[in-house]
Amino acid sequence: MRRWFLGLAVVFAAAGAAAADDKAEAVVKKAIEAHGGADTLNKYMASKYTVKGEIDVQGTATEFTGAMANAVPGKFRMNIDLEVMGMKISVTQVLNGDKAKRTVKVGDMVIPQEVEKDEMKMGQAGQAAQKLTPLLDAKAFTIRAADDEDVNGKKAAVVVATPKAIDKEIKLYFDKESGLLVKTGHKGLGPGDGGARSEVYQESYLSEFKKVSGVQVPTKIVLHHDGKKFMTANMSDYEVLEKIDDKEFTVED
Repeated sequence: MRRWFLGLAVVFAAAGAAAADDKAEAVVKKAIEAHGGADTLNKYMASKYTVKGEIDVQGTATEFTGAMANAVPGKFRMNIDLEVMGMKISVTQVLNGDKAKRTVKVGDMVIPQEVEKDEMKMGQAGQAAQKLTPLLDAKAFTIRAADDEDVNGKKAAVVVATPKAIDKEIKLYFDKESGLLVKTGHKGLGPGDGGARSEVYQESYLSEFKKVSGVQVPTKIVLHHDGKKFMTANMSDYEVLEKIDDKEFTVED
């Protein structure tokens, strides 16, 4: 069952001249303004929040709680707690640059988990993309516009971002009216048959935006794997911060 939680860091993590076409650049610039403006977004490069929701564990919707902290570039900490068939499960993952550690505790048994390099890079790329301003850095991303699509019944402008660190696309969907980032999509790893990890297409729907210190942040995420709902998470106690003490992202041996 521990494999059900291995891709969550990519989700929470709730982000030079541009190598971009003009339409994509215009969409991103509108989104930056909608989320608080470049100066504000670049000032607050870190955040903390608590989370509560439900996740699919072997076909059963299971409640979880947790706490998240992240700082761009490339720092993230996740703690998740839940109970499955009477067993208490805790998942901790820390990412700090090129170092990462994931631990799953089932009852009194602690099980260290390997964090794959591509997973680390994708998590960092997704984190940076959702901060928006890094999308205009040609050293970090190439962006291009795609055809508009519907997201929850409303038109969305679509930008495809390719991180320079990993050759995988991230699709970003921005509400045509508000400019807010309302959906992301990318290939990642999720639980397959019997819990074994397999490639899935992950779609995150972002909603219920709230302004915190001048930054518009989503307080609800619904995650789909291959078109099927996998997780619903509600964020609270949201803080946007200029920095977080690096001790919070210590990766212990």
